[in-house]
Amino acid sequence: MTEHSTSRFVVSAPGSSANLGAGFDVLGLAVDLRAEVGVGDAPDGAQKIDERHPAAVAYKQLGGSEQLWSRSRLPMGRGLGFSGAARAAGAMLAIVEREGSSEVAYEGDARKEAFRVVAELEGHPDNAAASIFGGLVAASPDHVAQIPISEDWVVLVWIPENTTSTDKSRTQLESTVQRDDAVANLAAIAHFITGVASGDEGLVRAGVIDRLHQPQRLAGVPASASALTAMLELGAIGAWLSGSGPTVAGFFRRGATAAAESSLSGGQVRVIDIDQRGVTAD
Repeated sequence: MTEHSTSRFVVSAPGSSANLGAGFDVLGLAVDLRAEVGVGDAPDGAQKIDERHPAAVAYKQLGGSEQLWSRSRLPMGRGLGFSGAARAAGAMLAIVEREGSSEVAYEGDARKEAFRVVAELEGHPDNAAASIFGGLVAASPDHVAQIPISEDWVVLVWIPENTTSTDKSRTQLESTVQRDDAVANLAAIAHFITGVASGDEGLVRAGVIDRLHQPQRLAGVPASASALTAMLELGAIGAWLSGSGPTVAGFFRRGATAAAESSLSGGQVRVIDIDQRGVTAD
């Protein structure tokens, strides 16, 4: 990222993989693919955006009034948190402009302010928290807990050509759930968080088993279901439908992705670091 003569600040935020199996609307993981927002002349690869763009909506909600540009390495509608990252960058840009310093982006109060706005606009806090704070998070509208995760783990993603609408996919989900399913998911979340924090790969694999949203969503994207099964067979520590899909993501030990990279078909395969910075400003 570079600062431009006609722009005081440039802000970027990481994308995310949300839910992570059983952690529906709670768990979010920041991935090192970023959306960038600024004002003034658009740099190479960037485009000016209109007021309906997610970054512009968040920016204006916090008092921003300039014409924005944006560029992003995140695919839209693929379950990698494009809208959350754009909103996080737009919200923080408004705050750093208001305060007149890029350093405010790294302060807790500013991040909390941006998080509240982004979580409200997103309608759920998991990917909002990941894009604001970075790392692996367990989020509610009022609290965000960051979960330690091994630096030796990376995220492998399988990204098909088709897209998914989060709003549309939510209509496939039941408005009420069975008690057994809710209990199973609570146990899975506990296993997942404990496994990640301790490096217990068996607990992580047990912790991505979901009963509340993945079965319904995967039924509509059989290629994603096949990729998820294959990823587990090819050495993933744990794998899940990323957000509402259709992308599938999984944890792998660094340097242990070759079999999956060469064997998974029907979509683009990428190995991505876990982002630990969250939203940043220049």
